[in-house]
Amino acid sequence: MLILSLDTSSSSISLSLFENNRVVLNFYKKTSEKTLRLLPSLFSYLDINPKSITTFYVSIGVGYATPLRIGINFIKAMAMSLEKPIYTFVNLDAVAKTMFKDQEIFLYRKVSDAYVGAFYKNAEAISSPKEYKELPEADAKDIEEHEHMFSYLGYEAFKNSNPVDLFLVEPIYTRPPTRVF
Repeated sequence: MLILSLDTSSSSISLSLFENNRVVLNFYKKTSEKTLRLLPSLFSYLDINPKSITTFYVSIGVGYATPLRIGINFIKAMAMSLEKPIYTFVNLDAVAKTMFKDQEIFLYRKVSDAYVGAFYKNAEAISSPKEYKELPEADAKDIEEHEHMFSYLGYEAFKNSNPVDLFLVEPIYTRPPTRVF
């Protein structure tokens, strides 16, 4: 059983492979290369055969919309073509469930000119992710320092969850998507 977990929520890629609940590969790259160009070549470089993957995990945010959509659609295409299940995770939730289990905390990430975050109590979200112009008066932690582990943390936090309908997998939007007509 080979499980792939991916986070493309910023200008970095976090990818983890698990076999029998054990991590066999952790990969992280901060890059200026376009995500859409990098992902297929990364599989070749890391010698990952998509046909051997039995389950897919993908981050739906929080982060930048374009790299998130690319990573999500990449995983959706593989899951659909290989007829494999897909699981989603929110990187804020993954960090809360694995690293801040017993705390009341505001976890956030700086995205453009806003702080995008949510409040957590004992690893459970007590608010939805939303944008803040300034940090709330609370014990707050920037999750950015953990971005190299987002794919690993996402799997660890949600490995006992249920697969999702891949047609419903979309990034978390804290602003409505811009549409050009």
